[in-house]
Amino acid sequence: MYYKVVVISASLLFCLSASGEELKQNIDSTLQKCKLDAVSTIDSQNCYIKATTAWDIELGNQYKLLMKDQPENVRAALRDSQRQWIKYRDSYNNGIEKFYQKEEGTIWSLIAAESKMNIIRDKTLDLYRLRNSTNLGG
Repeated sequence: MYYKVVVISASLLFCLSASGEELKQNIDSTLQKCKLDAVSTIDSQNCYIKATTAWDIELGNQYKLLMKDQPENVRAALRDSQRQWIKYRDSYNNGIEKFYQKEEGTIWSLIAAESKMNIIRDKTLDLYRLRNSTNLGG
């Protein structure tokens, strides 16, 4: 019995992970291509701005899909947690900004931009996985 539970759990996580990979593939590949085509730091910064915007839009989509058809108590809990996460994101982004501002060189603004984008990207994938975690049928 234990073996079946482990196999089913592992299969579920693999499916969710594979689907999460598909979700991020488009935005990440577009970002990679943009960075390869960039000829200046400003071009690279614009790549991160576009990718961050795309992840933010997808975050909103995943949030709406997650909230859809949920009972009111679940929606309220998810809404409250998302509001707290937004406060965390804003505060953490401020910390990232301050941390990299003390460094010299233009590369640090790109590293900061990628770090800030990854916060949104990771949350988007978390919401996707949460939404699909109860879909045992695939």
